[in-house]
Amino acid sequence: MRGASDRYEAESIEVFGINGASSGSHKGFARRHSFTAQLLSDRGLHVARSYDAVGQFGPIAYIKRTVVGIDRNGRIAYYERGMPSTEHILAGLAVQELEPPPR
Repeated sequence: MRGASDRYEAESIEVFGINGASSGSHKGFARRHSFTAQLLSDRGLHVARSYDAVGQFGPIAYIKRTVVGIDRNGRIAYYERGMPSTEHILAGLAVQELEPPPR
């Protein structure tokens, strides 16, 4: 996703990153890595838990890298763990747009 902001913007897709670090930490990370997506802080991992994206390593909880696409109706339109390519994400979201909404 990094380095492909123009492709997401062309498809009217907003990109956000969420993790458990502080907002101050996010600002430094974004500056150091020229990261353009807005970074959101999930200090209690509440958002990550709601998307089944929390793992445990002994007593330590961490966010599993997960890509979630939410459509304009608030439904999950794309969900994949790891680091899928921009092509894969855009293709997955395009398929969702073709499907009629559930009744």
